[in-house]
Amino acid sequence: MASSRRELLSHLAFGAALLPALFRSPRSLLGHLLFDPQGSIVPVKALPVNPFIRNGKSLVAIVHGKDPRAMLEAGLDLLGGIEQLRANGKRVLIKPNVLNNRPPPSTTNPFVIEAAVGIVRKAGAADIIVGDGSGIIRLPTSDNLRATGIRAAAERAGATVMAVEDQPWVCVEPPGASVLKRYYVSKPVYEADIVVNMPVIKTHRFAEYSCGLKNVVGVIHPRYRPSVTFLSGSWHERIAELNLAVHPHLTIADGTTVMIAGGPTSGTPASADVLLLSGDRVAIDLVAIALLRSYGAWPRLQGKRIEDQRLIAYAAGLGLGTSDARRIDLVSQSIEGKVPLFERLVDTIRHDVFNR
Repeated sequence: MASSRRELLSHLAFGAALLPALFRSPRSLLGHLLFDPQGSIVPVKALPVNPFIRNGKSLVAIVHGKDPRAMLEAGLDLLGGIEQLRANGKRVLIKPNVLNNRPPPSTTNPFVIEAAVGIVRKAGAADIIVGDGSGIIRLPTSDNLRATGIRAAAERAGATVMAVEDQPWVCVEPPGASVLKRYYVSKPVYEADIVVNMPVIKTHRFAEYSCGLKNVVGVIHPRYRPSVTFLSGSWHERIAELNLAVHPHLTIADGTTVMIAGGPTSGTPASADVLLLSGDRVAIDLVAIALLRSYGAWPRLQGKRIEDQRLIAYAAGLGLGTSDARRIDLVSQSIEGKVPLFERLVDTIRHDVFNR
């Protein structure tokens, strides 16, 4: 009961901040929230086969280091190699977290994005787009892409950069949805052959945490995002159902700097110097929560089994990935050699995920 009351008060506080910001916002933003965009109904894409499986288990790699390019290469090797992604000749959409104009951990580390673009380009991708949509009261995304250095980093590596609110939309009606039966998703994201999701690992005042599943919200039309219905109490279910329209083939979660309390716009940062990689968006979120729980700074993630967290449980129920620890294999490496602090972190995560 106390938890529900705290959640309601938190949502009311968010609404109190959101509404004045909307009245001060440009007409174009109000138009986004009041009216549906133009966009034809398209078929929902089938969930792709996870290319990073070993012995029937979803691989999740955790890599420690200081060099993003070397960390990504090591992580992909742990998963079986970038070749498993089959990016040669494909159109690849890389989706970072460009929530606002602040540095990590509010947004994805631009050096990690630059490294990812370079690796995908080397793998033979025909076209690489880096695109996202910022938080509703923090639009336009184009300004945030510039301020965070993400635009410059992505273009340096050879990608095209876009703000999704400046692009066309398509309408989807996922058959498995019950909370959001119809909504609009970015057309360039829908049309991409391969989607690489690049969230930040952080806590969240309303969704409890933010990683791969939550990051998909940025490519959904603002009118259908959970923050618009802040009093609904169904943040977790809405986030999960938005994932029925966008299926990342690879998730690279930025944990170079994590947010261990507060969030998502600002909070308590901690230098973890890690990246998580997986083809299973639920499994990687499970590990990300264990990483955040290891700091003991965010009570909303404590006191329950990870697989019982509402977003995790609902997403697994929709078939978006596995929350069953028996079907997950966590592999790890530090590119800095033997690092006792990292080894203890991995042991803590393993115990939280597998030994309950």
